[in-house]
Amino acid sequence: MGNSTKELILEYMRNLSEHFDFTMVHQLTASTISDEMHISRSLASQYLNELVKEKRVIKVNSRPVYFLHRKKMEELYATPFQEDDFYDLEEVKEYIKNHSKGEGDYSQIIGWDKSLVSIIKQVRESFEYPTCGLPMIIYGEKGTGKRTLCTTIFQNAARRGVVYENTKLIKLELTTLNSATICEKIFGTSQKTGLLDQYDHLVLMLCGAQYMDEDFQEKLAHLLEMTKHSSMLKGSYKNKHIRYMILCDSHPQGFMNEQVLKNIPVIVNMPTLQERSKEEIEELIVFFVKSEGKIMNKNIKISSVVLRALVNGVYDNNLIGLKSTIQVICASALRTGIHKDEIIIHTYDLPKYLLGTLPIVTDENVVYIDTSTYQRSEEVDYILDYFKRIIKPFEKSNDLEMALKECKHNFDLLSDYLSFKQRILPEKIQGIETSLNHILDVILKRRFMNLPSGFCTTLAKLIYINELYSASIIKWQQDHRSHLDEVNNCIKEKLFSEVLIVNEMKKLMNANLEIDVNDMLYIMMIVYLHHYNVGVINRNLFGLIVCHGYSTATSIAEAVNTLLGYYVFEAVDMPLDITVDEIKDIIVERINRMHHQADVIVMVDMGSLEQLGNSLNQAINCNVGVINNVSTRTALNAGYCILDEKNIEETLKSVSKHSQAHYTIVNRKKNDVILFTSESGLHMAQRMRELFESSFPSSIPVDLEVCDYNELLTNGMNHERFHNNNVLFITGTANPHIENQSFVALEEIISGKDINFMMNPLSQYLDLKELKQFLDDLRKNFTLQNVVSYLTILNPKVLLDSVSDAVDNLQDRLNQRFSGKALIGIYIHVCCLIERLVTKCAITEFAALKQFESQHHEFILNVQDAFSSITRRYNVTIPTSEIAYLYDFIVADEKNNLELVSRLK
Repeated sequence: MGNSTKELILEYMRNLSEHFDFTMVHQLTASTISDEMHISRSLASQYLNELVKEKRVIKVNSRPVYFLHRKKMEELYATPFQEDDFYDLEEVKEYIKNHSKGEGDYSQIIGWDKSLVSIIKQVRESFEYPTCGLPMIIYGEKGTGKRTLCTTIFQNAARRGVVYENTKLIKLELTTLNSATICEKIFGTSQKTGLLDQYDHLVLMLCGAQYMDEDFQEKLAHLLEMTKHSSMLKGSYKNKHIRYMILCDSHPQGFMNEQVLKNIPVIVNMPTLQERSKEEIEELIVFFVKSEGKIMNKNIKISSVVLRALVNGVYDNNLIGLKSTIQVICASALRTGIHKDEIIIHTYDLPKYLLGTLPIVTDENVVYIDTSTYQRSEEVDYILDYFKRIIKPFEKSNDLEMALKECKHNFDLLSDYLSFKQRILPEKIQGIETSLNHILDVILKRRFMNLPSGFCTTLAKLIYINELYSASIIKWQQDHRSHLDEVNNCIKEKLFSEVLIVNEMKKLMNANLEIDVNDMLYIMMIVYLHHYNVGVINRNLFGLIVCHGYSTATSIAEAVNTLLGYYVFEAVDMPLDITVDEIKDIIVERINRMHHQADVIVMVDMGSLEQLGNSLNQAINCNVGVINNVSTRTALNAGYCILDEKNIEETLKSVSKHSQAHYTIVNRKKNDVILFTSESGLHMAQRMRELFESSFPSSIPVDLEVCDYNELLTNGMNHERFHNNNVLFITGTANPHIENQSFVALEEIISGKDINFMMNPLSQYLDLKELKQFLDDLRKNFTLQNVVSYLTILNPKVLLDSVSDAVDNLQDRLNQRFSGKALIGIYIHVCCLIERLVTKCAITEFAALKQFESQHHEFILNVQDAFSSITRRYNVTIPTSEIAYLYDFIVADEKNNLELVSRLK
């Protein structure tokens, strides 16, 4: 009786879970099941707990307790459930999120989350369309990855039960000679049955469809017509389930007859290798090199110069050509490393046609990239972080002018980053920059408006970066679509004139450069145009700086305009061998761009230009004043006079009076900066910065910057952050141990200890009331659970409970008690560690790892045993490199405690 009742309970749960979702869990409690089965609640609980022990049911220890049919859950979410019980429903959802394949695992297709996103989505939806999918054609040049895409789509559908379990995938390769043979193989003959007769559930993948002859196409059209109208399926074709994936190297309209085409609703184009983003090409190269290393049983490193050459190369047959080139290169490198475990690919291993096109670079250090530990460049993450900071002021400020001002400040920081950190070869942007100068000149000349010449350089760099990292930038814009739309709507409503001008710029950039201006470039152009042209239209006096030499006048004008906050001075750079008459013609053209009713002050660098005033006066209808020996200081004085609306005579007198030369030694004031860093990468540091930033009661002139932890370890005080900024302190999840730099550990913020390290440098910007408010907000934001919730994607309560148990277990095994502050630090360290493992971003490198393994074998075993429950819960394995980092953290705490005891004695 008992056994049959228990089986009936299991059957009831199986039927109920057929279309399970979290809205119907109330039907899966012991109480509800006892009512449905007409048995007592205690008996239902007894049977359900027996089924849990038999691993046939999963238990969720919430209130009330839920019971889930294990097999059905594993079928529905295409993943084994390692746990027998869960803490609550949220943990079940988290487990599914991190382990279920969801809509499918396409990560083996490089570009699945970038340029191929929409293609994969379209092909998957077409293939999975009920009941037998939609027939589709995927066309593209040879070697663009059509077969890999279609095979992966089928595998994911089969894994999730979209297709019948006995479905057969048949791949057929057509050539110029075998069309009739393939046709017979599919449709059969009077003497021999075909594939259509052999299988009831069939996926037909026709590769090289451009070689189908007319007879084949007629039969295929007839079959497609019958499949389209299932009522037409007769005889042996009745009850057949056929899906069609037709692959060809060119557009089907060039070879396929109309009868076939009209029955195929989905046509998808695969991009060529050159149409893929640079970052994807880099990932493909590293993937192919790594694959060759596995074949040769060698670890392969590749020179950064070689990688750049391969990324910029052009290959026959796309991925096929790229792979063949890499095989040749690896074979060349193998000759010198045949007896070594590791081989290095140098520039001399490149084919001549690639080596010959490689640009000469004088300021780049060659590095060797280990393909076994390669990770995508984080440079684009820096750019995207700046993008986020540029639009953020619009989110928190109701004052448009204040938001625009802060937005421009952040854009200037991005411009500095592009100039001094992100090295872009001048020849990469030279053509774009020249064209942009012409385009902006045409528009601004007509409207009597100006932009600093350096803006074109920055804009050209951003356009180049947009091409380089197009997929990541497109994805970022999609993720921030609602915020970008809000900013755009606000700007369009309030800055109508600037929007009209930038729209005209966009139109010309598209017509002349075939560039589509993305949302971020659009916002930046409007902000800059507004900033440098406020009040320009009605000004009565304009300035012009004329100097000999490359960019001399431009540099002075840009500096002064930036200091003034307005576009006051136009710049004219003159070659040393130019005549005065030629200079006059150029200046006349420039002055005509300005307001026709305004007077002009021309500031020159040499005596030969001082007589320009008389000749200019005859050429233009305005008053002209000339000031010699121009410098940034004299130009700045003239600029203030112009902004104060003084007339030309008052301005000339004032500037002359204050133009005497003086000297002094001025120590450069560096920007105050707080650095955020984490061994888990930039994303973790960025989350810390955002949490910290939200604690400030008001805006202060301190830049909050993230910095790569490994770069800090490697460069120490030589890191550019310390040369260019005054670092108030460093904070994060791991101490990079920078000499003479204060580090505030995240656990110190949470525990409230050594908080003066932060308060002292910030007291120069915040008064006592603001400091108290900051401290209160900091304590509120930086609770342990809040920090873990903000830094990790995992359920913080469950994660902290699991980590706490594991750390307690470790203390018992080590016979050691960690200090309170260290305990908080270890909690955070381990929580971040688990997230790294779940997201497959574990730290795999550690100095002297083999030595650590031999000397601390017992510690490694203790950690593995203590953390066994948490590793089972999250289905991860802790690598020895991560255990080594945990060991260093604990040893550092012991050292600090010993030093403290010594001082007390």
